[in-house]
Amino acid sequence: METVIILHGLGRSLASMQRMAKYVEEAGFAPVLIDYPSSTTTIESLANGLFKQLPESGTIHFVGHSLGGILSVRIAKMLPAARRGRIVQIGAPNFGSEVAERIAVFGKLMGPALAELAPHSGEAVEGLDIGAIAGTAAIPAYGLLTGIEGKNDGKVSIASAWGNAAEDKRIALPVAHSIMMQDRRVIDATVNFLKTDKFS
Repeated sequence: METVIILHGLGRSLASMQRMAKYVEEAGFAPVLIDYPSSTTTIESLANGLFKQLPESGTIHFVGHSLGGILSVRIAKMLPAARRGRIVQIGAPNFGSEVAERIAVFGKLMGPALAELAPHSGEAVEGLDIGAIAGTAAIPAYGLLTGIEGKNDGKVSIASAWGNAAEDKRIALPVAHSIMMQDRRVIDATVNFLKTDKFS
């Protein structure tokens, strides 16, 4: 049975990903929910800490919501190529988010990782098999508050959520950022990608 590491987002806990884990397990995988101190340190430090908790053998897949999706890529890049499985990013701010930039004043509360999620050019993902899920449920007028242009999930734009994933491994669903990882449509798409390398 192949392992799927499931990572929550910034300021959340593993409880937010339990519904996802249930369906991943029913699909024949071994889900591993890892809680991590998302608001205490940098993305690099978080990735290093999570890497030390990975199983020492076998293929490892990842499912990550928001910051968890960013960490999934960072951690997978630390693995030998032969052990890298598939990665499903759910609303991950691959190019950052205008929201992170606007609420930087809350940095002390949300931690150092928040500042790293301000808009940027992304990172290399060569050698990684990434499926990226974007949300589109934000009301257009909400963009006046968030600063995000175009369709988005309320915190992350489609472009940022898709990041550098291959065009045939991107999907957009009418879901909102804070609850998208618990939406059955997102869960079904995630499971399909883990099983088939496609969303449908």
